[in-house]
Amino acid sequence: MGSLARRLGLLLLGLWALAACAPRPLPPEARYLGAELRGLELSPEPALLLEVRVAFHNPNPFPLPLAAFGARLRVGEVAVPLDLSLPPGKKEALLPVRLTPKEALATAQALLSPEGVEVALEGRTLGQDLTFFKARLAFPLEPVRVRRAGVNLFLENPNPFPLRAEGTLVFLGQRLSVRADLPARGEARLQAVGLRPGLERGRRRLELRLEVPGFLSQTLVLDL
Repeated sequence: MGSLARRLGLLLLGLWALAACAPRPLPPEARYLGAELRGLELSPEPALLLEVRVAFHNPNPFPLPLAAFGARLRVGEVAVPLDLSLPPGKKEALLPVRLTPKEALATAQALLSPEGVEVALEGRTLGQDLTFFKARLAFPLEPVRVRRAGVNLFLENPNPFPLRAEGTLVFLGQRLSVRADLPARGEARLQAVGLRPGLERGRRRLELRLEVPGFLSQTLVLDL
C-alpha cells in the first residue's frame, strides 16, 4: 500500500513538473482596420447593424481561443464577448455589433453624430487588464438632397440606412403637408397633400423633419 502511494505521489509530481514547464500562451495582437454601417433593421425592433474589421495575430504555434483572454469588443456602452478561435499567424475578422434603442440608444445617437463613439478591443489575463486597441468611430447623418423633375420633388438619401421625412412645403401662402420614406442610398418622390395643379410655380420652402426610425430625428429647412 505504501509502495502504491509512493508511485502515485511520484506520478503527480511528474505531471506537476510537466505542467510547470509547459509554455504559457502568449496574448494575441489586434489592429483596428475600420468599420462599416451595414444598415438599419426595422423588425422586430429597430437596430443599427455595424461591422468592425480587425486584423489579429496569434504568436503561438497552436489555435488560441479569445475567450481565454476574456476578449470583448466595446462600442460606446455596448460590449460584445468574442467567441473566436485564432489560428497560428495572421487572420482578419469582421465583428458584428447590433445597437438597439432599448440597450444602446446613447451609443447609436453618438455614432450618428460628428463626435462619434470610442471603439476598443479589451481583455483580461492573470489579473491584468488588456487593451488591444482604441479608436474613434463616427457615421454622421448626411443631409438629404432635393431633385426637381418638372412639378415633382424627389429627395435623395446618401446615408447607408433608410430615413423617414415629414414636414411642410410652403409657397404662395400655402402650407402643405409632405412626407416620404427614403431607402438607404436611394430616393423617393415627396408626397404633398392638397397640392392643386397650377400652383407649382413660385418660390418655395421645404421644412422637414428627418428621422432614423427609433434612434434620431433632426430638422432641415431648404429654400427651393
